[in-house]
Amino acid sequence: MSNVAKVKIQGLYGLPTTQTPVTAAVLETVAAYFRRHRGRVLGLTGAGVSVPSGIPDYRGSSGTYRVHGHYRPILHHELVSQHASRQRYWARSFFGIRPAFHAEPNAIHRAFVSLERTEHLAGLITQNVDGLHLTAGSTNVLELHGTLKSVQCLSCKQIESRDSFQGVLETLNPGWTEFHRSMARSGVEPARRPDGDVDLPPELRYEDFAYPKCRQCHTGDYMPTVVFFGGNVSDAVRSQSHRMVDDASALFVCGTSLATFSAYRLVKQAREQGKEIMVVNFGETRGDKEATVKLEAAAEDILPHVATMLAQELGCP
Repeated sequence: MSNVAKVKIQGLYGLPTTQTPVTAAVLETVAAYFRRHRGRVLGLTGAGVSVPSGIPDYRGSSGTYRVHGHYRPILHHELVSQHASRQRYWARSFFGIRPAFHAEPNAIHRAFVSLERTEHLAGLITQNVDGLHLTAGSTNVLELHGTLKSVQCLSCKQIESRDSFQGVLETLNPGWTEFHRSMARSGVEPARRPDGDVDLPPELRYEDFAYPKCRQCHTGDYMPTVVFFGGNVSDAVRSQSHRMVDDASALFVCGTSLATFSAYRLVKQAREQGKEIMVVNFGETRGDKEATVKLEAAAEDILPHVATMLAQELGCP
């Protein structure tokens, strides 16, 4: 465990409200929370969970919005309606998506798997689009904002794997493919964004990038199966997320500032239903006032240890 991690506890347990190192007492507080609600804890995760896997977040201390104050994500209506915006997106993600595909689950993802297997966790709602919870082995996962692992035709709704789509882009853009390979050989890679986007190298122009029409209807354009800024979570996913909160007795919020309303409203729902809410996140979150307990700490300093404690109590490996 890191000896520099700090924790700030507010709430019901009589622990100090000033910042203190993560201690055995703190870990026991979290473990007791999972014991108390065993099998009915719902996890809600964000970009901070995937940072140890090498995927940058947006709002953390080294996040995109802090390090690159000029960064402007492509908005949903732009991608849907503008050819130039689609060129910009596919050109930038052409470089960024491969490292995102190669990211591996970290100790936090594995801890959630352990909590599910020991029947302490009912399920997960994640805002992340990297698929790492599923790759790690969690089974009851709702990807609130979709997944980068597929693309969908805007017209006929046909879905294709993003990996297969990448092959089509490489065939259509041989010059870009060779440039990417030369970067890989040199070990030089452009800075990545949380959604697989990168800054375009100056040698290349968006206007030269080609992308295909739908292979099924031959007229529609593809977009990733993710909720872009300015887009909406589907009615089906929204309804499922609310049902998952209804069925839980406690909400464990981890690695997210809850800046998006689609996630924050789930915290509000849990609070309105009188459920116990624990938040683990470095920095302020939108849901701090709703939290029963707020842990000002890195999830990797807490959750893996708690998952191990609970598994050992049950004699699990």
